[in-house]
Amino acid sequence: MKHPTAMARSVLLFLWLGCLGLGFAQAQTNAAVWGYKVKPGDRLIDIAKTYQKSPEEWQKLQQRNGVADPKRLVPGKQLQIPVSDLKQGNPVAEAVLVHGDVQRLDKSGQPAGKLSSGDILKMGDTLQTAARSTLTIRFADDSRMLVTEKSTITMTSLLNYGKTGMADTKVQVHNGGTDSQVAPQKGPAARYEITTPAINLAVRGTGFRIQVDGTSGNTRTEVGEGLVAGTAAGSQALIAKGFGIIAEPGKPLGQPQALLPPPQLQPSPDTIGKLPALFAWQALAGAQHYRLQLLASVQGSDAIIVDEVLQTTQVQWDDLPDGDYVLRIRGVDATGLEGQNAVQPFQLRTKPAPPELALPSDGQHGAGTKISFRWKPAPEAHTYRFQLAEDADFRQVLALVPNIAGTTHAVLLALPQGLYFWRVASVTPTGLIGPYSDAFRLTVQGDTQKED
Repeated sequence: MKHPTAMARSVLLFLWLGCLGLGFAQAQTNAAVWGYKVKPGDRLIDIAKTYQKSPEEWQKLQQRNGVADPKRLVPGKQLQIPVSDLKQGNPVAEAVLVHGDVQRLDKSGQPAGKLSSGDILKMGDTLQTAARSTLTIRFADDSRMLVTEKSTITMTSLLNYGKTGMADTKVQVHNGGTDSQVAPQKGPAARYEITTPAINLAVRGTGFRIQVDGTSGNTRTEVGEGLVAGTAAGSQALIAKGFGIIAEPGKPLGQPQALLPPPQLQPSPDTIGKLPALFAWQALAGAQHYRLQLLASVQGSDAIIVDEVLQTTQVQWDDLPDGDYVLRIRGVDATGLEGQNAVQPFQLRTKPAPPELALPSDGQHGAGTKISFRWKPAPEAHTYRFQLAEDADFRQVLALVPNIAGTTHAVLLALPQGLYFWRVASVTPTGLIGPYSDAFRLTVQGDTQKED
């Protein structure tokens, strides 16, 4: 993607900032109007009850919109309601997922109580994540913010305008990082803004990351989706998808810089049946090192359980619990800007553990009227699932036998001479099928005959 030219940037920035309302007084926001499209059967008094602070002022709404009969509205007509007259919901957000140690801070910056998943957040709340801890926040318009480890933020504004779907969300990031997925902002009062010591950022539906240095206040902004408008020290910038910017307190913004592309991940299975889990990627030109994040799915949200910088191009985990994960890898350039993510979702399913195969041993040659396959009992197994194939990847399965009780299975098929592969999985009493064992090879010398 090409970044906008200087002239195009100026035009886009003017229009974008105008839409966002950056730099305008609250009085101008209140002077804006929200449009409601009349539906069949609507009555003016019901609309006023649903959306206005003072439903009894429906006559004022009638006069403003030139409505002749408040009980017989024309479907499709746009009613104009001043934002200042709109009903407001509770100014709150929700901590949908707390991973690790996350604290509310009092006005002096001291811990005032540990945060838990499901807790309600209010305007003015200051929150702090400890090392190896993250917080996922859901706002009134369903926008979400993932707060990374060692971060401090304050909920500056959590206004929402009831059933209009508009929300005015402002978050101050003192230090640390956030990753925002912002719902499309529709309506004159809809905003999502982040402020840091170095830059003010505003969006109307996008995905972007920021990282604030707690000592210098320097702020990195990296845009993964959509557009982000930034203002700082009298300067303005429009940051497009695939671009980033570094802001310093008190200094004008420079030009956005192209982010590194995502690294190329080596192929890996979507489901991993045994540890260690190994992932590798190709070296990326321009990358000084790599940011690796491992996200685990918890209660329907993703928590960052690993967040580290690597000099190598591979990572291995020996002790992950079973679960659903997302691996994110991105290159970091010489300026410190972090590039676009390479993303690999995967499932880890190591339980119930497969049995240890016994006979025929791996690579054994067999012949005769019947071949017996044996394996050792697995502690979590209630029954077993047997597969025989003519290829090591088990794309051509010749025999699949489920619900085997015991540790012996006799193949009752006539097998021509050739190379075969066999493996066994454990099955729990509830029917959960675990990963298959490593396959053993079997060479049949001469045909076996079907047993009578």
